[in-house]
Amino acid sequence: MPPNPSRAKSKKCQRACIRCRGMKVKCSGSEPCNRCARKKQPCRFPAEDTRISVSERYLRQLEEQFTKGRSIHRQSDPLNTHHNITSSSFAGDEDGILSPSNGPSFLLDDSTGGQWRRASHGLESAFHPTHTPQIENGQPAEDPDVEHDGHRSRFSRNPLVDRDPSFAMTPDGRFWYMGPTSSWSFCRRVLALIGRRVPEANCPPDPWHLDGMAFKLQWRPFPADEVPDVTNLPPLDYALFLFNTVKFYFGFLSFMIDEESYLRHLHEFYDDPPSKAASSRYWYTQYLLVLAFGKAFLTPRNPSGTPPGHQYASRAMSLLPDLSGMHEDPLTCIQALSLAAVYLQSIDMRRAAFQNIGQALRSCIIEGIHRHVPEELCGAELSSRCRTIFWVVYMLDREFSALIGAPSSIRDEDITVRLPAEMEGSVEHINLTLHVRLSRLMAQILTTVYGVGDEFNGSLIRNTQSILHSMAELSHDLTAFLNEHFHGLISRASKMAIRLMLAHHHCVVLTTRPLVMCALHMHIEKTERNTSQKLSLSPAVASLLQCCADSAQTILQTLQTLADDDLMDAFLPFQIEDASSSAFVLYLIRAIAPSLIHNNIWCDHLECVLDKLILKGNPAAPLRRQELRQLEQILAPLTPKSDPIPLPRINASSNTQEESGFQDLEQVDVEEAFEWDLLGLNSSVSLPPRELLDLADQLDVESIMQSVGGVVG
Repeated sequence: MPPNPSRAKSKKCQRACIRCRGMKVKCSGSEPCNRCARKKQPCRFPAEDTRISVSERYLRQLEEQFTKGRSIHRQSDPLNTHHNITSSSFAGDEDGILSPSNGPSFLLDDSTGGQWRRASHGLESAFHPTHTPQIENGQPAEDPDVEHDGHRSRFSRNPLVDRDPSFAMTPDGRFWYMGPTSSWSFCRRVLALIGRRVPEANCPPDPWHLDGMAFKLQWRPFPADEVPDVTNLPPLDYALFLFNTVKFYFGFLSFMIDEESYLRHLHEFYDDPPSKAASSRYWYTQYLLVLAFGKAFLTPRNPSGTPPGHQYASRAMSLLPDLSGMHEDPLTCIQALSLAAVYLQSIDMRRAAFQNIGQALRSCIIEGIHRHVPEELCGAELSSRCRTIFWVVYMLDREFSALIGAPSSIRDEDITVRLPAEMEGSVEHINLTLHVRLSRLMAQILTTVYGVGDEFNGSLIRNTQSILHSMAELSHDLTAFLNEHFHGLISRASKMAIRLMLAHHHCVVLTTRPLVMCALHMHIEKTERNTSQKLSLSPAVASLLQCCADSAQTILQTLQTLADDDLMDAFLPFQIEDASSSAFVLYLIRAIAPSLIHNNIWCDHLECVLDKLILKGNPAAPLRRQELRQLEQILAPLTPKSDPIPLPRINASSNTQEESGFQDLEQVDVEEAFEWDLLGLNSSVSLPPRELLDLADQLDVESIMQSVGGVVG
């Protein structure tokens, strides 16, 4: 994205108006400034004061000097060492194993690598390395510097990422890997944390909704030398109807099926079913899966709770290619494996889905279609088919990797195949390209915000800032695409536009979810100390939590709108994931900082969405509803009893707030301080990258130092 001259100029601005300074956002410096002029608000500048500017390199040197000095000081002062250890109850609680033996589920300490590092990043504390807290009645008193230092260290590292992998121990004694990006794992971690740290929650046992509990599809591999079963199949006209139904609900996923080739094989199949099924085994697998998807999309839920058409899916799974890699038509094999992966994910068999899409991706690598296949070698049609198939497999692999919390098996640096929009300029190919870019953004989130290794220690805010910049660049192109092809209007029937919006919002929730977990730890600690003091967060962290809450609420509002018009993709796994993960973080934010959520209408949206999904037979929806209700129950002791009161306006002239930078969340004017309407669902497209960049600017080094009172901005 080319640099914006106006933004470069604003970064060099040495003065900010009172309103922008109170909101902790960048100011243009003009009189009136651009933001006040746009909002038609009075713009006043404070008297000129003396500013002190230092380089980031100098700040890092001060931090290293202070860390070394503090380590030596702790070793020589047993009392102070004891205070610092006992005051940090954020050390290693969730690094280890979930076990059902103690209460509902517990995370046990991992002695190998489970100790959380406490790092000081404050310029003010670096200037006072010998400061020690006061002692009152034999106990260390609460010290503001220690509180601020603890605040910064809590948000310096992703608590969902461990130095060593964490595992869950199920009630039957099996170990289950807890992927850091998995919503399923996130649910387990939160339930265990609250169950262990808040005894009054009276937590019921974790339901442990493992793979296959929603519905377990079973099959036996079919011998390669036998003719597949071709009995009990629908007539040709109904098979065509089911294919068009699947094409409508799949949207961009329909690129997995080469329509022209599929229809040609379909007519040949009905001329001689046994012969065609034997000679085109993997096309026949696709055909059976299309029947299974079509029946699941169209037919109401069975009284038994089994997905309609699952018999076709079971027959298809028995025909899937083996791991030998010797297949006459590798592209058709890849398509069959991809369809099977989507079906397995739809019935909440996450591991089987990840294995199938992984096999499909590795087949792409073996065949070399992750590289550009030259048109002069195989022709334009086959080259285009290879390119499209690879990108669909790539998107599914990234999606399922995040759902299960495992890394992908291919790096973006190893991919040279061109994006679809670089070869074809149709709306469908531009849409596919935007989805690919969202998948790449997902991969960037997984490798930065959820990155592992020493280089990611203390980098959570910095990596979040990097993701926000990438989101802003992508949202600029999303806005241009939607405005050009949808004329600024998001029709409820526009599945293409809705899916792009939901995917973008889901990236926001996934990026900011670690900060919600950090804030939950702080909230629980204050509850354990029986302190009535409200949770105080820096403006930058509070802004990120607000952004998470806004995106989650918009997702539920969007899904509720689709549910009202009966346009939900009820059987596919993506919308139930969006709904459950968004509701989960909203329940947590409502307990941690209720002022960030203006009302509880999102609860009505959630109930409407889950009711519709359950009515239409989504296998995972009843399980997700049970988990959310259990979360709401155990959060009761941590949730404020009274409804949040209307928020007062920020007093921008308050010297205390400007100097400390930490604001009580009950005293922040959310409407003013967090004024962006990220992807707002209204009559017009709203994907403004400016608001994302404003938020990212709050997280730079200068703003972080301002928020802890070291430098006056």
